[in-house]
Amino acid sequence: MLRIAVVFCALVLSGCGGRVIPMPESAPQRLVRVDWYGYESFRVRTSLGLSILTNPFSPGTTESSPPKGLEADVVLITDEDSKRNYVDGIENAPRVFRGSVGLGANSAAGVRLFGVPVYRNPDDPTATAKMSVMFRWASDGLKFGFLGNLPSMPTAQDLSRLGSVDILFLPLSGDNLTTANRLEIIKGLKPTLIIPMGSSSAISRFAAGFTSVHRLNGSAALLSRESLPAQQTILVFR
Repeated sequence: MLRIAVVFCALVLSGCGGRVIPMPESAPQRLVRVDWYGYESFRVRTSLGLSILTNPFSPGTTESSPPKGLEADVVLITDEDSKRNYVDGIENAPRVFRGSVGLGANSAAGVRLFGVPVYRNPDDPTATAKMSVMFRWASDGLKFGFLGNLPSMPTAQDLSRLGSVDILFLPLSGDNLTTANRLEIIKGLKPTLIIPMGSSSAISRFAAGFTSVHRLNGSAALLSRESLPAQQTILVFR
């Protein structure tokens, strides 16, 4: 049975161990559920039941197995690697944003999306095959940013176009970015909650540089606007 961790909703956590402070019962909570399926594939479900799936992977391309019976309203694909573009495993017919279709302002099922391209060669933006899309959307008072395996360091203008976010899905895979680059991305986007994506060892090394880290006991979490942590925190899924 899938175990769900309520993170920063009924609790305010400090660091790994955490100091528990009950929220007032009268405080309204609009909960967003985040499920991790492996690698860079997450499903973010709003309080109204709308689900956004990120970077579904093909069978055999990662250490995880794609879930069966997967459905979503919206699918975001950052690039056309088989680790990030497997839409055939989705049973319904969601709106899919990928490549040039994902760029700029879009809307689907009542959610507004914004995509910013990052090119392997910034001097040649016509080479769309070597492009990755950074996505931003908002739901239940939370601003989400999702970055796939970036082919190069986003420029200051790229980060400014994406805008600040509350929750950032940050890739650690690939060798195109350094730790310093990733810290520069965090500085530009100003997230409160950072969800690193990569191998367990890469996540552990990255998290070691932060004073506030919360490690979940499962692969799902519930989040809310009202109880985001006071300090920038790394959230690690098991």
